[in-house]
Amino acid sequence: MFDRSRSSSPEATSRCQSTCVSQYCRALLNRVRHNRCSLLIGLATLAAVAFLVWPRAKATTGVGAVHLKTRVPDDSVADARSLTGPNLASKVTHLTHDLRNLAEHGVHAILTGRVSPSRDEVLEAQAVLPAAHKTLRFPVCNGFANQRLSVVYGILIAVRTGRTPVLPVFIRDGIQRDETAVTATADNKTPFEQVYDLNFFLHELAKRGIRVLEPQDAPKESAYTRVELASVNGNIVGGINNTYKDVLHVTVDCPLFKLTPGELSAKADEPVIWSVLDAMRPADKAFEYAASMQHAILKLGGLNGKAATKYNFLHLRMENDWVAHCERWSNINDGMVRDNCYNNTETIDVQLRLFAFSTDVPLYVASFWTDVDPERAKKVMSRLVEAGYRVITSADVFPEAMKNEGREMRALVEYYVGFGANRFIGNSVSTFAALALLERRHLGQWAAYYNGGNVPIAPYLPVHKLAWVFTYNSWSAKYDYMLKAAVRSANSIGTLKPFCIFDGNTSSPIGRWLVDQNVTLIRHVPTWRQELIQKAQARMKENVQHSHLYKNPDMLVSTFQRVDLPVVPILDQYTYVLYTDADVYFRRPIHLDDFGLPLPRSVSMSYEFYKMFPYNAGIILANLPTMRRNYKAFLHMMLDNDDGLYYPNFGPADQGIINKFYEKDLRSQMLNQAFNTKPYNDFDAASFLVHFHGPKPHEYLSFLETGKCDFYSVCEQGILRSLCQYAKEWAVFIPEESVATRLSDSCSWLTNPTIMAVFQKRTGLVAQNQAVPDDKKQEFTQRQRLLRRLRSSRKQLST
Repeated sequence: MFDRSRSSSPEATSRCQSTCVSQYCRALLNRVRHNRCSLLIGLATLAAVAFLVWPRAKATTGVGAVHLKTRVPDDSVADARSLTGPNLASKVTHLTHDLRNLAEHGVHAILTGRVSPSRDEVLEAQAVLPAAHKTLRFPVCNGFANQRLSVVYGILIAVRTGRTPVLPVFIRDGIQRDETAVTATADNKTPFEQVYDLNFFLHELAKRGIRVLEPQDAPKESAYTRVELASVNGNIVGGINNTYKDVLHVTVDCPLFKLTPGELSAKADEPVIWSVLDAMRPADKAFEYAASMQHAILKLGGLNGKAATKYNFLHLRMENDWVAHCERWSNINDGMVRDNCYNNTETIDVQLRLFAFSTDVPLYVASFWTDVDPERAKKVMSRLVEAGYRVITSADVFPEAMKNEGREMRALVEYYVGFGANRFIGNSVSTFAALALLERRHLGQWAAYYNGGNVPIAPYLPVHKLAWVFTYNSWSAKYDYMLKAAVRSANSIGTLKPFCIFDGNTSSPIGRWLVDQNVTLIRHVPTWRQELIQKAQARMKENVQHSHLYKNPDMLVSTFQRVDLPVVPILDQYTYVLYTDADVYFRRPIHLDDFGLPLPRSVSMSYEFYKMFPYNAGIILANLPTMRRNYKAFLHMMLDNDDGLYYPNFGPADQGIINKFYEKDLRSQMLNQAFNTKPYNDFDAASFLVHFHGPKPHEYLSFLETGKCDFYSVCEQGILRSLCQYAKEWAVFIPEESVATRLSDSCSWLTNPTIMAVFQKRTGLVAQNQAVPDDKKQEFTQRQRLLRRLRSSRKQLST
């Protein structure tokens, strides 16, 4: 695998050249000393490095010619001569070959950041681990990405069952023509070490407490008991632990996707999953193929004699086997919606525009071209060229030697070429693209999918995160306690990736706190800010009654930020995001598929106080590509308004315009109330998140203490229904906040049925079908009810 922790730009390399000789000398001396190589080898190696570096002192890319960058910075500048010069390339090739004969860990490995542990270092790391008394064998199956995931699942099952996993062999050609799994055979297999760096893999997992056996170190296959995972489907770990607990050595069939979502845990399994994926870096030959391809892409994608500084990567699934797969997969009659397998493939140029793929950046298009219908390829590629993209394919850059490699080796190389891309986009139904998307986002790299809908493998890989977005600012300190509960509860369920569109001072206490909680802060200034403020001020007096937000321009702009979800940087890689206000807390893990399939065409929201349209924008499941397509028309409707940003029949501010613009889609697919549960409704044990819509916790507390509430009977209905049940859960996330402890304490006696009955009788409170009277339809109109009776009853109850 490439050194993902580093990123080198040509400028950075150029700047260091005055000191690079001494730096490399020191590094090599340390390496020589560590491995106790002979002085003769050390001197020869140092001389070789001097020969390699000294003639290149004036080159602009330095070591970059042999170092495969994980991510090319946007501002990097490459000199085509340093990438393509035949003399230099020849020197590097021959010198690298010579250096590898000098020592086990040669200079080339150091230059590329790929120093691999020695066998002694592997054994030393494994020595502290428990002995391998019980073992687990498993095969891999199908194509490259499925084989990669098979290793993840096999090791995960081994760890869960307390067994030591045995390394499998890989498959040279895993192409599937039907649903029958492809496994390794005598003439269709490849040793692990020819695919991945074996020593690195064993060493990295040992560092994380996982011993892995090589096949020759494991008991003979005749010593193993065969277990068909289908026989313990739904409880694989329990089945193996219970039925086969006294069996020392177990072998299973291909474990790919055999662990069901119900058996997986984001918190428990994530460390193992990432340990395995991060440890699988390509073997030297695959690494060199990928390095060669990356440099060739930059060269071919350049202009005016200069190599490009970056490239984008499109993994386009349109092979004959993929077309057949989509037809089979989409017609599986199991009640599951499968509506996005081949979507947008033949109009991929449109999708690239929606995801802001610049035509100024060369586009590498990956596919298994030998299995693509020529007419289909011509149609799609012609559209890309007509759209202005500088298209490069494997036919342009595959090294000659690589053309004789198996299909899965070529897929492995292209997978890692994808890691060097500025932007990556693929088909989410494809395991290759879904896994690449997962790993790139884990590394902080941009990744998207073009086919819409969901990511089918996401429930089977709990490390897939749903993007959760909220807006906040540095001047609303009185609401900080609610935000903290929201973020901590989100982190506790482990299935969300939090983003905050932040306004104000990021160095403020709340800004620093968010960063400490692993929230990605996004600074974004809307292009429409000033025009929006002017529109609001035009009818300030008339419309301030509709929402308190009209009083403060900054607050108004802050809440309107949600309309920019499709154009905010970083978020532009996501197809769906969950937007919420800050006054929520999460009760259960949430995955994209939990919202039900098919997913919304644009936006989905649920009702407010009334079970009727218009809906509440405090919680939105947003389809960003659709919103991006409609963005200009949306802004035009939003700002072409003479009512001071109040939208008659739809409501005030951004909620009003969202309801107005997307009325048809909203009415056709309303968001389930389990994702916008309110305390003034009946308790819902299956709720995913609770929204303190209307009264906030401190206002409920004030109502209990003073009898005052500015939300009609909403406070009353919250107390009579489910506030206290939710409040006790919510308070756990902010035990340091007095409002949480006081509200929880107040609820302790209110949840007593006898006390509640007395409370209702003394106050005259009766549960209603809805929280707000029929004749009062403005959410924020102030009114005080039952003031004297509540105060009197509170005094009597306290005595």
